[in-house]
Amino acid sequence: MILLKPEAYIKANFKAALAVFFIFPLFVCLFPETASGGVIIRDIIVLNHQKVMLRAKTTGKIFAKGGQIVEFFVDGESVGKTLSGGDGVAFKSFTPMKIGLYQTRAASGEDKSAGLLFSLKKDTRIVFIDVEGSLLQMRFATVPKKGSQKAVEEIYKKFTVVFLQTGFFGITIVKAWLKKNNFPELPVVPWRQGAIFQEITENGLRIHAVIGSSNVIESAKDYNGRSFSFNALENSELVKDWMEVIEKLK
Repeated sequence: MILLKPEAYIKANFKAALAVFFIFPLFVCLFPETASGGVIIRDIIVLNHQKVMLRAKTTGKIFAKGGQIVEFFVDGESVGKTLSGGDGVAFKSFTPMKIGLYQTRAASGEDKSAGLLFSLKKDTRIVFIDVEGSLLQMRFATVPKKGSQKAVEEIYKKFTVVFLQTGFFGITIVKAWLKKNNFPELPVVPWRQGAIFQEITENGLRIHAVIGSSNVIESAKDYNGRSFSFNALENSELVKDWMEVIEKLK
């Protein structure tokens, strides 16, 4: 792994932050629904028959907004109401009784948010796809890589697939981008410097493959899964395009 000198690291991050400063307004214009406050429910990955806590957050235009009544729904059926705390977070327990995707929803007043709950059996092997590190034509672009939509669809026919949010753009914006570009509707979870990999393995799930940037691949190297990158990296298999990813995953 190549380590940057402190000055180079600061310079690289300054350039990235500067790019976000100019590009973020463009994303908000493309996806105006991501700029408003309200309620947000997150996608989660769970084991079948294991009780989990559905989590939603009520927000104002900028900050969290506590003390709001939040009602949770799973596959269109209400599972109860609860009050968000001072940090704006509300929880409701739920136990999935089948394997597969559940449609989740949180509603607070006139505001609502949709999410996904992926219920899996123990030892399921997951293909993680780093959205910003493998699906964008280039960093901070809004155009997907050629053939990436079809490739993800083909991979999902054979494997369990989960998207990773890894960069400066939040999950709401990432999900809006995926929807706008006709990617399959699948869970989007935060990478959090690799914490997601530790969490799913501790819960009895496995990593089949990781497709993404160098930092994401590095964080997954100890979990015995395969890794693919569009750039030559240590600890990963180099691929020239998404068609090659499909071929290697067969």
